Amino acid sequence: MSQDTVFQGQSEARPRLNPPIYRWQEDMPENNQPQLVPPQLIWLNTKNTIWMEIPRYEGVVWGGMIFGGVITLAATLFIMVISFFVMGDIIDNLGFSVDGTGLMMLFFLINYSLLSLVILFLKVYFFEPRDQPVRLNSTRQIIYTFDYKRKWWNPWARWPATVKAYHWPDIHGEMRFSSDLYTGGFQLFASVCQPGTLNVTERFQIASGSPAQLQQLWSYLCLYMQGESVPDEAVNKGRPDFWCPRKADKWPAEMERESTTAPDSELSALRACSELSDKTS
Repeated sequence: MSQDTVFQGQSEARPRLNPPIYRWQEDMPENNQPQLVPPQLIWLNTKNTIWMEIPRYEGVVWGGMIFGGVITLAATLFIMVISFFVMGDIIDNLGFSVDGTGLMMLFFLINYSLLSLVILFLKVYFFEPRDQPVRLNSTRQIIYTFDYKRKWWNPWARWPATVKAYHWPDIHGEMRFSSDLYTGGFQLFASVCQPGTLNVTERFQIASGSPAQLQQLWSYLCLYMQGESVPDEAVNKGRPDFWCPRKADKWPAEMERESTTAPDSELSALRACSELSDKTS
């Protein structure tokens, strides 16, 4: 059965973007078009007439990280203890011929691998930011993303945060369904296309939730960027407890200024309107 047949069997709609996202479910309405779904945020950090920020949560089983770190640390210590007493006898009984240097290198490799796993688990739990926010500046028509790049293969290295900016007109919304064990469910992605085309250059996740929640969220973002009236509050208040203990790191100073201000000409106009309102009140 061809992929087109599968799509037709599921729905009349077919992916617009090239290539479509893996496990595609539906395309969101274009961000410059009227939105037919009532707007509603799931979470909100801050919002005003110039910019707003929504939290973004990466699905990780945080309890599993600390549990895995403790168990692996215990295994590391256990192997370090027994390796000096019984490992040589075990290898001899199995019929392997390993000299002292080779045996020490084997012990080192095993312990290093286990210790690296300990560092990985604990680093994810204690040091990785859990809130990796997205900012939208309605006056500049730019969306900014804060990403923490994890390197699973090298837990000893520094894991830097990266901040990127994209032109809102180049953004298209896609919903997919993931069957992953720990991060499964419906997910809303922003797909960045070459200007004036539907050819995708990169993607980043905005949120996860039910299809209705993600449709309302996309509608909210689009209407906000269009300058339309949207609710001031999200469904969920505050910050989820399971996002503790780490918030996102600070944004770079230049990106902080750009993402939270209007262009100079528009900022001057906003100040003039504010001063005129004060005089007439």
